Amino acid sequence: MKLPCLLFASLCLALGLAGSSPLRSPDETLSLWPGSAPGTSNASGPEKKVEGRPRPFFQLTDIAKPALEVFLTPVDQRNGTAVLVVPGGGMQRLAYEHEGLEVAHWLNSIGISAFVLKYRVPAPAFTGLLDAQRAMGLIRSNASRWRVDPDSLGFIGFSAGGEIGAWLVTHAAGRNYPAADAADQQSCRPDFAAFIYPGGLLQRGGGLKDAIATNLNPTLPPLFLAHAFDDASENSLQLALALKRARVPTEFHLFHKGAHGFGARDIGGPAGTWKANFTNWLDSLGHMDPPPVRDIGSEITRALQSHRAAPALSLRWPQANLSDAYAVQRRVVRAFTNRVVGYKGAGAAAAAQTALGIDGPLTAVLFQNGRINHRPDLKIERAAGEQLVVETEIGYVMGVDFSFHIPTDAHARDAVAAVVPVIELPGSFPGPASPPDARNMVAANIGSGRFIVGKPIAPDSVDPDSWPISLSRDGAVLHQTTGNSAKGGQWHNLRSILNQLTRQGHVIREGDIILCGALGKIQPGAPGHYEARFGDLETISFELR
Repeated sequence: MKLPCLLFASLCLALGLAGSSPLRSPDETLSLWPGSAPGTSNASGPEKKVEGRPRPFFQLTDIAKPALEVFLTPVDQRNGTAVLVVPGGGMQRLAYEHEGLEVAHWLNSIGISAFVLKYRVPAPAFTGLLDAQRAMGLIRSNASRWRVDPDSLGFIGFSAGGEIGAWLVTHAAGRNYPAADAADQQSCRPDFAAFIYPGGLLQRGGGLKDAIATNLNPTLPPLFLAHAFDDASENSLQLALALKRARVPTEFHLFHKGAHGFGARDIGGPAGTWKANFTNWLDSLGHMDPPPVRDIGSEITRALQSHRAAPALSLRWPQANLSDAYAVQRRVVRAFTNRVVGYKGAGAAAAAQTALGIDGPLTAVLFQNGRINHRPDLKIERAAGEQLVVETEIGYVMGVDFSFHIPTDAHARDAVAAVVPVIELPGSFPGPASPPDARNMVAANIGSGRFIVGKPIAPDSVDPDSWPISLSRDGAVLHQTTGNSAKGGQWHNLRSILNQLTRQGHVIREGDIILCGALGKIQPGAPGHYEARFGDLETISFELR
């Protein structure tokens, strides 16, 4: 019995030490305002610790001189994302310990630099808005010094801090005070925002406060909400419904119990998953990407926007794997504001997969501005110096929304509303003599710029595997093939592409078109008159100039 007792004693000691370990001091503290602060406040200072309130954490009050406390993640762990942390306290106090310091400690542990706002209390929420706007500008103006990404600056507010956040995201077009210095020329709009058990959002009699409700619109940043049902969750419920109506991208977690004020502390029930949910949400938005993904994504984006060859991921980041390449692709795709209208596969043929060292097709995203509906006398104009290739493909128009794994080829076929013949015209750039690299193709979104779509055909009226396809230029046949050149056949290839897309977090929408890879040879886009025959069902003709 001695060994279990010894283990128990050691465990108690470890837990005691862990519970009493002090949180580190800020790396830097900035006075928020260069002179007198705008707005109204009932604080006279100096700030003091709240006494006589039964709380398992300490609070501050009488904060007359607001400050911004800087908690930087170690450089070798810093991913570049930064968050303005705004504790609650009912605008009378500041829950500085568990909704400020402890939150900063947790954010630092996942690679995010934190900035705790000690805003003025007691004061109205509008004064908190002014302090938050000022803080966002200060962080962005010092981003290079602190080595954080000014385009990956978010907000997280707890309780009354959530109300300040709601004011901030709905009043981010400018400043609600006269500019004090250059920091106020920076944007105060968060790139993402999280409100954890927010309060103070509702006016008397119910309904969101007018100053918030009247400014909800699709330009707001992505929002994250978490609340316990046994708390005043009507604040989050009403806000979430209003955000849905305003088409603001929102993730909302409502837990059946958890009470109020849990901050970043461990929770035994389901509400304890909110931090993991928040981290996964940030990851889906690209805010957990490591620095190489951010840097290379920016380089590729600039190159593609200028119609230049994308830098090779394999050369810029030799140790990158295919998952890293898809992370870069997601950053590139997010940088383009065009509407997504579908996806494409590449490396459909067995020989192509062997050459690329992959066991399934690669995938990329198609944009609205790249789609060309076939019409008579179609002419494709190239920009000066632009080089293209010509590919014959089969496209599949989806008939339903879904985001889940498809277990059989038959299920993939059943999800198709129409089959369409397609000519794809990807850009072509002189490349190095080294073999093709799947990572480079993926990171650059596989070069799909324009694609010509023929008339839709009912899926049960054609067998895509045996569909004869030919391409000619100026009357000379360039290639002849069938859909069966895809590894495993067309329906299997389609299923592989769809499952690859949903594993990456894409949601397939009704009407999306899926291109299943080049069939036949990839032809250099020499000027001339092209004609692609898809059996007796459709002919796509166009002139390439």
